[in-house]
Amino acid sequence: MGASSFTEEVRQQLAGLPLAGDRQVHAELSALVRLGGSLTVAGEGRLGLEISTGSGAVARRAFQLVQHRYGSRPELLVRAPGGVRRRTTYGVRLGAGAEQVARDLGILDPEGRLVDGVPPDLTGARGVAFVRGALLAAGSISAPDRPPHLEIGCGSERVACGLERLVERVVDGHVTVTAGSRPRVVLKSGERIGQLLVATGATGAFLRWDERRMRRQARADAVRLSNADEANVRRVVAAAAPQVAAAAALLDSELWDTLDDDLRDVARARLANPEVSLTELGMLVTPPLTRSAVYRRLRRLQQLASELPRPGGTRPSDP
Repeated sequence: MGASSFTEEVRQQLAGLPLAGDRQVHAELSALVRLGGSLTVAGEGRLGLEISTGSGAVARRAFQLVQHRYGSRPELLVRAPGGVRRRTTYGVRLGAGAEQVARDLGILDPEGRLVDGVPPDLTGARGVAFVRGALLAAGSISAPDRPPHLEIGCGSERVACGLERLVERVVDGHVTVTAGSRPRVVLKSGERIGQLLVATGATGAFLRWDERRMRRQARADAVRLSNADEANVRRVVAAAAPQVAAAAALLDSELWDTLDDDLRDVARARLANPEVSLTELGMLVTPPLTRSAVYRRLRRLQQLASELPRPGGTRPSDP
């Protein structure tokens, strides 16, 4: 599942939630218009308002919100791919009454001027509703098999900073705002992304996302531990190489039959198990030995092996 398909799964679940009280409907619609809407000027200076989206679910939600709040039926537009559009897009357009709606949502001030930013009085459930509208309008969430990443594109820095404060209240933690021509509110914590999904109502999507994320994390942990185990084995084998060489040299020499049983037991165990640690090696002999006891015996074997004559009658130097 890609990021776009999972984002659409979240949008569909959010769009299917029952409409809450009128104040929450107002806040959610306010976010949809701010982050996904536009004002147009028609003939004789009449204003038009349109919410554009690539999601049919979001378009249906916007239609319901407008109808619930204002009792009017906006025009629902479907634009097929073509030209610069690579996919179907949807529009929810208001003609008559658009200016009154824009004023009611705080998009225009009493003098008809555009208002930038987020309404200052969004607290509690209204704040959560605004965040839900922002997710519907401009949210994007990484697929469960990718590193956690959620972002909401904003039309201005003032909107991004206002949305940042609202999201921080919901997730009770720090949120990043990126600058640029289209500022974004960004979350990269899997735990906080989960909190945001649950708080806004996408509980089912969160459960599926979290299950897949945990599977991905478990696989990553398994690979990491496997790599660590392999590295440990390589280190043990490298450290054991001179011990194995000493045991093999003594086994091929006349000195072998003169060794004490405890030394021969450790030598045989090391020859058969070059990959185990000293502690594990001690458990393989009878009776079991401590790590320090195994180490002393191996040092003694190396010392004895170093005293064996080499071809030509010479003796190697001590280890």
